[in-house]
Amino acid sequence: MKATVLYYSHTGRTAAYAREIAMYLWSKGLDVSLSSISDFDKQRLLKSDIVLSGCWTCGWFVIGQHPHRKWIDFSKSVAGLMDERKVMFFTTYKIRTGSMHRRMRKAMNMTGKGVSDFLKSKTARLTEEDKTKLDTFIQSNMLTK
Repeated sequence: MKATVLYYSHTGRTAAYAREIAMYLWSKGLDVSLSSISDFDKQRLLKSDIVLSGCWTCGWFVIGQHPHRKWIDFSKSVAGLMDERKVMFFTTYKIRTGSMHRRMRKAMNMTGKGVSDFLKSKTARLTEEDKTKLDTFIQSNMLTK
């Protein structure tokens, strides 16, 4: 199974979280590609079985959280290239994620049908809960492959 982990990072925290995700997927035997959205060839998505895409949480401290404009523009450019059941989003944050998941889905024109879990981290470290969500995501996509 081929996995692509894409990220847009501002301070390096999201990049570190993306690396944690990629290493975990690799430890599970997946063929993993890790890339910043600025360095990514969109055609590689067509060869991916699953995609994890993330960015840092922009916005006010408690309200108005949203993905960064660069991530939104990139996501709109690849919308429709992947079945939404094969996409999982992640974000890093300081206080709250607010409506990040909904806004990330909206950026990729996703209906919300079959939406996978959402990963979020304050520390850029994978928790046991994150690993369980990733395992479930991998399993569900192995069954539909």
